[in-house]
Amino acid sequence: MRFRIIFLISLLIITLVALYIFVPFRHIIACKDLQSERLLAYLPVEDEAHVSIRYTHSIHRSDVTEEYTIKQTRLYPFQLVYEDTAVGMPANAKSGEAFEMKDGKYYIRNMKGYQDALNLTIGEVVANHQLVYQKHSYSLQDNIGPGVSIKIQAEYTNLWELWKGELLE
Repeated sequence: MRFRIIFLISLLIITLVALYIFVPFRHIIACKDLQSERLLAYLPVEDEAHVSIRYTHSIHRSDVTEEYTIKQTRLYPFQLVYEDTAVGMPANAKSGEAFEMKDGKYYIRNMKGYQDALNLTIGEVVANHQLVYQKHSYSLQDNIGPGVSIKIQAEYTNLWELWKGELLE
């Protein structure tokens, strides 16, 4: 009888530890290698959080900020802020969106749609790609490396997956 109780308690502990390690419990922004899908770095975030990707446009050398809201595992764009409507940047908003120029910057608000992931090659010289969350900026060049092609996506993940990547610093 005693062996049976010890066995059941041990089985319960093993089950609880396995649940803790393998059951998804945390929202993150994952930065994965574009080809292998290997987790390179991550940032813990809250559901419904706002995150931004900020960089210097490689042609006009002006600042660009793409702002997203995280809902479950999707990235919903809500604002784009930039300084130049030249190559690669919109000259106006799409139907249902708001376009405004203020203090020398262009704003597109009320953006529609969503992205499951964003593909990005981290700039080597000019871009200085930053992931911004709660007023903190995380350099993708410093954390992942310049020239690396990544996929940025929102995920609900477990401790086992988090151990595979590096926390953005």
